[in-house]
Amino acid sequence: MKHPPPSIISPSTSSLFIPPRKSKGTLQRNCHNIISMHSLLTCSSIISSSPPFLLLQSHTPKLTHFPQLNHITPHNSQHLKLTHFLKPHANPKPPLFYFNLHLQLYINAGFMQEARDLFDSMPERTLISWTILMSGYAKHGPSTEALSLFKEMLSSGDNHKTRLRPDSYVYAVVLRSCGEMRKLGFGKGVHGQVLKKGEAFLDGFLENSLVNMYSSCGQLEDAVLIFDGIEKPGLVAWSSMLSAYVKNGFEKEGLSVFLDMVSKGIKLDAFVFSMVIKACSNLEELNLGIQVHGLMVKKGFGKGSCLFLDNSLMDFYAKCKDLKGLRKVFDQLHEKDLVSWNTLIMGYVHNFFYFEALRNFRVLMHDICYCDDFTITSILKAISSLHDMGYGRQVHGYIVRIGLASNSYVMCSLLDMYIECIEHESWEQWEKVPLKVYAGLERGEANECIIIASMLKWCSLLSNLDAGKVFHSLANKLAVDSDPYVISALIDMYSKCGVPEAALRVFERVENPGTVTWSALISGLSWNGWFVEALTCFNKMQLNGIEANEFTLTSVILACVALGDLRKGRELHCKILKTCYESNVSIVNMLINLYSELSDHRQALKLCSLVSDAEISWNLLIQASLKANDYEMIHKLLGRIQLCFGYLEPISVCDIFRSCSSPVLLNMGMQAQAYMTKRGLLSHPTSGNGLIQMYSGCGQIAEADLVFESMPEKSSPCWTSIISAKVEHGHPSEALTLFNKMRRRKKLVDSSTLKSILKACSQMGRVDEAHSLLMSMEVVYGVKPSEEHYSCVIEAFTRAGMLEELENFINEVVVDKNDTKIWNTLLSSARVIGNMDMAKFALEKLLEIDPNDCFANLMLGKVLVMFGKWKDASKMKTLGPNSSCIEVQNKIFEFVSDQKPSEEVLHKLGEIEREMEESGYVEDRNHLLHDAEEEEYDGAGLGHTEMKAIAFGLLSLPHRTPVRVIKSVRMCGTCHHACKFMSTFVDRELVVKDNCTFHHFRDGKCSCRDSW
Repeated sequence: MKHPPPSIISPSTSSLFIPPRKSKGTLQRNCHNIISMHSLLTCSSIISSSPPFLLLQSHTPKLTHFPQLNHITPHNSQHLKLTHFLKPHANPKPPLFYFNLHLQLYINAGFMQEARDLFDSMPERTLISWTILMSGYAKHGPSTEALSLFKEMLSSGDNHKTRLRPDSYVYAVVLRSCGEMRKLGFGKGVHGQVLKKGEAFLDGFLENSLVNMYSSCGQLEDAVLIFDGIEKPGLVAWSSMLSAYVKNGFEKEGLSVFLDMVSKGIKLDAFVFSMVIKACSNLEELNLGIQVHGLMVKKGFGKGSCLFLDNSLMDFYAKCKDLKGLRKVFDQLHEKDLVSWNTLIMGYVHNFFYFEALRNFRVLMHDICYCDDFTITSILKAISSLHDMGYGRQVHGYIVRIGLASNSYVMCSLLDMYIECIEHESWEQWEKVPLKVYAGLERGEANECIIIASMLKWCSLLSNLDAGKVFHSLANKLAVDSDPYVISALIDMYSKCGVPEAALRVFERVENPGTVTWSALISGLSWNGWFVEALTCFNKMQLNGIEANEFTLTSVILACVALGDLRKGRELHCKILKTCYESNVSIVNMLINLYSELSDHRQALKLCSLVSDAEISWNLLIQASLKANDYEMIHKLLGRIQLCFGYLEPISVCDIFRSCSSPVLLNMGMQAQAYMTKRGLLSHPTSGNGLIQMYSGCGQIAEADLVFESMPEKSSPCWTSIISAKVEHGHPSEALTLFNKMRRRKKLVDSSTLKSILKACSQMGRVDEAHSLLMSMEVVYGVKPSEEHYSCVIEAFTRAGMLEELENFINEVVVDKNDTKIWNTLLSSARVIGNMDMAKFALEKLLEIDPNDCFANLMLGKVLVMFGKWKDASKMKTLGPNSSCIEVQNKIFEFVSDQKPSEEVLHKLGEIEREMEESGYVEDRNHLLHDAEEEEYDGAGLGHTEMKAIAFGLLSLPHRTPVRVIKSVRMCGTCHHACKFMSTFVDRELVVKDNCTFHHFRDGKCSCRDSW
């Protein structure tokens, strides 16, 4: 917009510039004022984002036309200063308006020192003068000056009447400075002053500033509370809330705010889109980000229309590993600044496209001929990965030429590059490192301590002791070996290289070791497994009055975990409670690990209250609860994880599914699956493996099949899990087919896989195949047979009735004949086939190993019953009450043997019995002990706990819904026979999981083929 001539500015301003005709001198002065004003306005601009009070509002005549300039050129800045210098000479008493205008112009140009000098020389300062300078410090920094000015302004004035009273914009500027400096206490004080002025004083601009202040200080709940109190939030309020969520790591909630904005028709600007893109970038949500990009283009923000927004888009595509999208956005830019080039190059480097990064670096240097330290560090990383020493030397020369040799970050990156390249070639070529690095150290162009510490760090990471000794000598030569950080780096280097003795010698030469040095030593001793020595050093450190830091305490806790010393760990916990580290995230998580590993997971859970849910190591808690078989706690933890969107590793997802692998917990497992699917946590093979085990454990073999088939990547454990599931649910032929596919795909076959295959062979009667696999498994698969593998082959021999071969196998092949698993397998198999002699032989072996074996006594009783020896069998009944459980509407109901069921269940059992008798059911009494557990119900074998649970399920579950029951002991033959008969008329599947196997009853048949 062209600047209009003074005579037509506006009616309100013409009176200022063209007053009524007076004397010639007065007219000349006014004309000079007009010319001076026009000159000032050409130097800078009051941009559209200027404070809402506008410089001249209510204090000076209103100016309606200002040129819009993006930046001040050197010529204009000099013209600004010259105009300010000449104006007082033309008008000895210039109006306050000129001082305020010059003050604003200096701030727009970024001349904060000149602005402060002008402010100090002003004869009079109004509220606008104070506000202009405070807003300048808030914008350009330092923010501490803005707060100091605010305090000074409040104390200015001789009395209460002349003292200035801040308006809403002053408070907004101060709150912005509090947010940038994270001065929560000061910000709350300002908030209190605002509240005292009443609700009428609290305008939208001030409310937005409060939201920003609290969110910048990490008080997101307070920010949300203020936002919710805004009656009609506008674009700025919504933007503030969106920014608050994203900056505090709650990207999902930020995206929810964005969706609300879109649904409510709020006009979207570049800042909103930049925040949304940042949220998608942090979450690596490529598809969502692409949709947002499309919306940006639709709203007119695409194809180079907004440079900083396009740079944000480039960063998003880079983090989401979509380099085609990154390149497309870059190529569409009408104007490319250094930030654009840096984003492009860093995107290629972070995605391992190092050659492409170097190619674009050459184009950058050709087009704009300069770069900064961010460009250099990215390029050095690419060169390090390519081990291109020659190109690295060229970049080193360029670093020296442009004066970045004094930048510690650049020099550390340079040395990292040299170390990486030299390591790749050989350490004998150490002399290839340019002497300019050493010359720079000698001339003091760089921080020697940082350089040496950086190089020693690399030696630690590479475990290169020889190179570490070289740098140790160099540190002595440069006289930096007494620096605490260099000493710590030396101790760390010797420790990581496996020479803790040398680390101790370095430590002993230190006169007054501080916290950093002690921490390095204790950490190094723990690293090398010297846990007792680490605890001893910690005690000495305390005796010397040295305070421990975060790294010291975590190393000592690690030593307690390694030694299994819970008592020492608790003592350390008590000491931590007396320090400022009681709520430190790293230390709390280490304490959680301590109590989890040492079987006190309840104490570990109590520690969760010390840190926010987002910072808790949920994986440790889940593993500890699983180790303690506390499945209920795992489900409670999952509920908290859902609320805080906590991080879960694939192994923890697997553990959660495994905790639901029981028929009575199927609904909980399905809920967990829905949540994991929503979070995208099922893509990892480990998570899928846990889901297969869950469905298998719940008796849902069809769902386990679907999960396995839908997995894009099937790991060896996944193959093993589905094969085991097939065997356990009575599908041995399908298990063998899967095993052949697994071998063709060259997946790793382990001990568990072979155990399942041997069981499958046993179920199918393939004795020779099972025996051959057992004898060849160590040679072919590298798996040494265990007692479990021997037991599977023994079962195969027994089921086939090959007793002579079985005897030879036990005598010649089985290594450990005192393992109870072998004789238990033989005993169970003998009972199934009805071989009394073999059962007695197995029982004698079991009782010889352990005379108090309850399982052996129980099995002997069952064998005696089969052969009609009721009197002897009655003496063998030593079992206590058993139980069966069923889940109905997310509640678990338990039925025990000595518990009388409800009238409804008794009535249902009577109905079932009558229908079975009418259908021709005949009870097989050979399966029952004469005093079995039917004292409470004298019916056709329907008084056992699993039958009560089934009757309750038939009463409570919808029609045709499968009834799933879990029984604590082996299912008896009578109930097994009854369930098969019931499955012919109840019009639903009956599933019973006992301590032997799964029983799927359908159409009068069981999946176990009557062998369990």
